[in-house]
Amino acid sequence: MNPASGKWVRLRIGLVALGLLAFGLYISGRFFYLQVIRGPELREEATREYQKFCPILPVRGMILDRNGTELAVSTRVSSVVAHPSQIKHADRLSRQLAPILGYKTRDLQELLTRARPFVFVKRHLTPEREEAFRAWEAAETQKARAAKITGRTDRDAIYLIPEAKRYYPQSGLAGQVLGFCNIDGQGLEGLEVQYDQELFGKPKECWNMTDARGHIVVTGEKAWDPDVMGNNVVLTLDRTLQYIAEKELNAGVEKFHAAGGLALVMRPQTGEILAMAQTPCIDPNRYGKFDEFARRNRQVTDCLEPGSTFKVFIAAAALDAQVVKPGDKFHCENGTWRIGAKEVIHDVHPYGTLTVQQVIQKSSNIGTAKISHKVGAKRLDHYLHDFGFGSRTGIQFPGETAGLVKNLVRTRSLIDRITVAFGQGVSVTPLQMTAALAAMGNGGVLMEPHLVKEVVSPQGKIVTAYPPRPVRRVLSQHTAKQMLEIMATVTQAGGTAKEAPPPGFTVAGKTGTAQKLIGRTYSHSKFNALFIGLIPAENPVLAIAVIVDEPKGAIFGGVVAAPIFREIAAQSLRVLGYYPKEPPKDKNEPVLAGMLASPAFAATAPAVEFTPPKLEIPQGPLTVMPDLKGYTIRQVLTLLNRSGLHCRFEGSGMAVSQEPVPGTVITPGATCLVKFNSGA
Repeated sequence: MNPASGKWVRLRIGLVALGLLAFGLYISGRFFYLQVIRGPELREEATREYQKFCPILPVRGMILDRNGTELAVSTRVSSVVAHPSQIKHADRLSRQLAPILGYKTRDLQELLTRARPFVFVKRHLTPEREEAFRAWEAAETQKARAAKITGRTDRDAIYLIPEAKRYYPQSGLAGQVLGFCNIDGQGLEGLEVQYDQELFGKPKECWNMTDARGHIVVTGEKAWDPDVMGNNVVLTLDRTLQYIAEKELNAGVEKFHAAGGLALVMRPQTGEILAMAQTPCIDPNRYGKFDEFARRNRQVTDCLEPGSTFKVFIAAAALDAQVVKPGDKFHCENGTWRIGAKEVIHDVHPYGTLTVQQVIQKSSNIGTAKISHKVGAKRLDHYLHDFGFGSRTGIQFPGETAGLVKNLVRTRSLIDRITVAFGQGVSVTPLQMTAALAAMGNGGVLMEPHLVKEVVSPQGKIVTAYPPRPVRRVLSQHTAKQMLEIMATVTQAGGTAKEAPPPGFTVAGKTGTAQKLIGRTYSHSKFNALFIGLIPAENPVLAIAVIVDEPKGAIFGGVVAAPIFREIAAQSLRVLGYYPKEPPKDKNEPVLAGMLASPAFAATAPAVEFTPPKLEIPQGPLTVMPDLKGYTIRQVLTLLNRSGLHCRFEGSGMAVSQEPVPGTVITPGATCLVKFNSGA
């Protein structure tokens, strides 16, 4: 090889090597530029091509009653979402979907052209709209296949996702207590907002992998993702007792054409609220149809004057302070007591001399005023505040009101100090009044009322427990026992609430008839009828307060509220497993007669001699309807005391027919009709 050709070969090799080096440097530079400088941007763009971002909203925890019955749950529904940046023909899409989703075409087009990567188009579709949307999806997919379109279409940028919607399976039961949520599952009222942090789960992001047309092929979404589920809240409420309280309260309000009513059932020993009823009630599933007043839980948020029910707390203070004894006598001025130039206190009936026990039994304003005067302003002020009046109870519920009790020491007006004795010039919540009453049934110890028993995780572990909490001792055990004995005379012959005791039980209670304050004056036509009671009187297991707002035709608590108390108490005790120790005595026969459809017929029916079959009473509550044929009214009543049924009897003699029929599973609180025939 001559030197010239060898030199040329080396030159060509060098040029090739230089070219390869330059190409390598270019490739390396381009790689660096795409992977390092523009890498994050390009990866994000590529990700958007095959992944769809979907937010997973939290699944709200359940609210359960004390027995595990579901009061509030989250159900699965579908919502329509869209990616506006991927939609090319928003006008055409809007025209197609507007009638399906219930939009105006212009409004839907504005939504689908927003400068956002993701939007909710329609939340919580009804089954009909969801079915129509799926039919549209199927039709669009069929058109794309027929046209052999392989790329993405506008149909791929709008689709359904699952969501959780709050649902209340018991409808209006305890509606004001439970409250309600907004569309995002956030609590707005009641226990839903009070325990929102516990119930509301944790939101999460989900990425779905799609194919070339945008269809989801791999999803990171789960049916009920435990990571987004909230805790469950277990209440002290009993669903059956709540139903009984609402049913009987509604019946009483309807009977007296009242504006509304309240009923509260509490365990004195624990402060647990077993039922908190109010009428008119609301359905949380349709909370938008009710105004703000109807949504309030008035047991906690509203105050009222307690009227004569307040007298028991005055008497309890006097007995505990040992300034009076049950047998001490007070002259009641024959119904009219002048305490100044213009101030006069009246009793409904004129009374002469009454003992402390009789003052409560007869509900004498004048007698109670004189008892309060013996206690003294400073000491009475102390007792009333110890009972919890004038301060919040501490219940975990939003909007609780403290009420208003005057500082009796600083109150100069004698009439203002005296009227407090019979519940005027003082405002309390129904919850405060029931809790104070319960203290007398708990040996004088005031318990903190509570609605929530515990908070439980989705896995069933107790997160937070709320055990009974004593607040303070208000009365000695001796005084509490004395008050039960005195209050028991209110529901006996000569008292103001003879209609209160259920057959076979004793009740320690007090009636009240309070004038409503309209503006700055007391109304002479609008009243609250009240009855508060402990049952059984000798060893209370329930404290119950009943308030009827503006009854018509009758206004007295013993006439209006006491019968409602009786029905709630009787059915609740049966459900809880408490039964009379013996069949009702003759003194309770009028109560039974009041339940008969034809009392006149029952009273005049001819006597027939017969030997009824021997009654065999099973142990424990009845769960299946027995065959009652051939039994007497008394035998049927004794047997059904264990059923939790509300009984109606027709005729007299022996049972000839019944409804429900024998063998039917018993639902506590339901109505049972038994017909009797004296000729059977």
